[in-house]
Amino acid sequence: MSELDDIVLRSPTIEDGMVAFRLVGKCPPLDVNSSYCYFLQCSHFASTSVVAVKGRQLVGFISGYSVSERADTLFVWQVAVDEQARGLGLASQMLAHILARPQCAAVHFLETTITETNQAPWTLFKALANKRSADVQSSI
Repeated sequence: MSELDDIVLRSPTIEDGMVAFRLVGKCPPLDVNSSYCYFLQCSHFASTSVVAVKGRQLVGFISGYSVSERADTLFVWQVAVDEQARGLGLASQMLAHILARPQCAAVHFLETTITETNQAPWTLFKALANKRSADVQSSI
């Protein structure tokens, strides 16, 4: 049994907004947006976002949304994993969970913004691309 077996992945609810806000605050170098932003992400973008819950604690959050005018593109806004859940492949599992949803059936492209020095998300997205035999393109 893996540590991931104890973690439940689900769409966020508005009640998760403040907890997601606090989690992102514990995950530098992520930029913390206003708490209101997380309430919107957890409600308006719930179908393209995910929370990971272990017991009663939120240990992961990915916010994403479908790009207007391009139904084939999902923009991944933030990926946050609590320190206790890092190194388990949770971020990868959360991305796969979102992409497996019916709302993402038409998604063929992921977009995100990552600073050059933040290696964890680069590793995450390159591994996802490799697993799906996709290309990674970056621009400055």
